[in-house]
Parts: sequence; C-alpha cells; structure tokens
Amino acid sequence: MNSLSLELNKEQEVLIISDVENSESIINQVKELSKTVTTSLSKEQQQIQNNFDHVIIISSKPFNSALISMYSNLLKKGGKLSIYQTNENETLVNSGMDFLIGGLVDFKATSNSTYKTIVHADKPSWDTNESSTINIPSTSSNNPWASIEGGDRINENDLVSENDKTSKPATTLDDCEVGKTKKACKNCTCGRAEEENQSKPKLTKEMIENPGVGSSCGNCSLGDAFRCGGCPYRGLPTFKVGEKIQLPDDFLVDDI
Repeated sequence: MNSLSLELNKEQEVLIISDVENSESIINQVKELSKTVTTSLSKEQQQIQNNFDHVIIISSKPFNSALISMYSNLLKKGGKLSIYQTNENETLVNSGMDFLIGGLVDFKATSNSTYKTIVHADKPSWDTNESSTINIPSTSSNNPWASIEGGDRINENDLVSENDKTSKPATTLDDCEVGKTKKACKNCTCGRAEEENQSKPKLTKEMIENPGVGSSCGNCSLGDAFRCGGCPYRGLPTFKVGEKIQLPDDFLVDDI
C-alpha cells in the first residue's frame, strides 16, 4: 500500500480497477481505509456520474486516454483520479492536456520503485458550467451631472473685458480690403500700388523672331504652366529657344 502513496479515509467511496496479478492485498488495504470499494463496473454503472471520491487504476497495459472523460464523470466534485502503471509510459506522462480537456486539473506525473509511471489529477470542486451571481452596488443617483450641479459656475460674459467688446478685428492689409479683385485701393499703403505701377515687360517683334534668348528663368519656352506671372510670353504657345514663334491662323479668333 505504501507504494500507492494514497490518502484515504472512512468517508470516501473508492473505485479501484486492476489488471495486475497479486493485487488482492492492495485492494483489501484500500477496503480497510475507505467507506466502500468497488472493483468493477457494469455498463449501467459507467453511466452514473459523481459517484466516487477516488478512482484508482492499476495496470500493466498502456492507458487508454479515451477513458479519461468516463473516469472524470464518475468522480464527485473535488475527487481524484490516480493511475499506476508498472511500465514506463511517456505518452501518459505527457498527456496533461488530455486530462484538462477531460475535465481534470492539477495533473502530476511521478514514479517509484514499484510503478514506473504514476499520474494524479483532480476533479474541480466547481462545475465547468456553473454560474454565480455578482452583486454590484448600485449608485445613489443615475444622473451623471448630479455631483457637479451644485458647484460654482463661471459666467462666460465675465471672461470678456470691455476693451475686447469695443475693439475691432484686425484687418489683413494684403489686399487693402478689396476682396478677390486684388487691386490696390485709392489710399494703398501695402505696396500693391507700387507693384502695379512698375513697368511690365512687353512683347516685341524681336522677342517673337528670336524668342527665349536671354530668359532669366529659362522657362519661357515651356508654356504658361511654367512661366512667371510677368512673363511677356504668357498666352503664347510653346516654342524652341531662338526659333521664330509660329502662331496658328486661328490664334486670334474668339473661341465663342
């Protein structure tokens, strides 16, 4: 019995199944320490759930992992499954996940001089489908603003001084308040009038006969998309530098 290393008491109902020869002495010792001992199961008994406090399997044959769920169902909540094998069984030692899927926890694998492979697993004291009620304390009020309604409020009008009320918004001097026309006003002070009065380059016959020569930007021949705002060639088609600009016959004809 010491080789089994079991903790039993007179209140436990035990199922012990063994295919090992000369195991009667072990079974008798289990009977002395337990309330009741069952040594075999009929098909009807295999369907009974939560019937045993401890299930003990002693075998010299490879353990069938398909039986884990059946043994788990036979156990009461908090019960224990113990498997003793006389041979080494690496598959059983590494089958902790199979026991967990079968509803058993705290999987442990050991060995001793008599049994080369020993496995213990427990059935939880709680049901896997068991639910419980959580009591959540209710709040004193469902109004989220209740805690701040009694606080001091700031009058937004107090944030504006008398100078703020009488001051005018700053104006942009870029267009002299003439909107989208972008023309200098009569009393222009932003410099737009001087810019408009500057002499703009005019297109001459020489510039048409020998276009693009002496261009400061080098983009005059590329078309309006690349020309400067004051380029004299604006409106004319693209051309090759130094070659006379050839205007189409309908160049001066209105499109409308």
